Amino acid sequence: MSARDEILRIILGTRHMHALHLQVPADIVEHVGNGIADAILAAGYSMPRTITSQEELDALEDGSAVLDADADVSTKHAGKWHGYEMAPLDSRKFSKCGPFTILYEPKSA
Repeated sequence: MSARDEILRIILGTRHMHALHLQVPADIVEHVGNGIADAILAAGYSMPRTITSQEELDALEDGSAVLDADADVSTKHAGKWHGYEMAPLDSRKFSKCGPFTILYEPKSA
C-alpha cells in the first residue's frame, strides 16, 4: 500500500467522513478524501518508515537517526549506533532493540 493510499484509508475511516457519506454520494466522499490526501502530501508529509532487521540498519547512512521500541533515539556514526546511556552497538546487536522508526536520513534531507 502506498503512503497516499494509507493516508486516504485513514481519512475515509474518520467519523467525519462517515457522517459526510450519510449526506452525499460515495463518489463525492472519495473525491473529497482524495483531495485531502493530495493536499497532505503536497505539504511535504511522508509516512514514517519502519525497519526491523540488521540489514536495514546497516543500509542506513551515518548520521541517520531512529526511534527504537523503547522510544529511545539513537544515531549512526562510523557504522555504530549511539544512544543515550548506551555504549555504541553494531547493527547486529542493536537490531534486538527494534522495531525502529526512521526519524532522519541524511540522503533525504
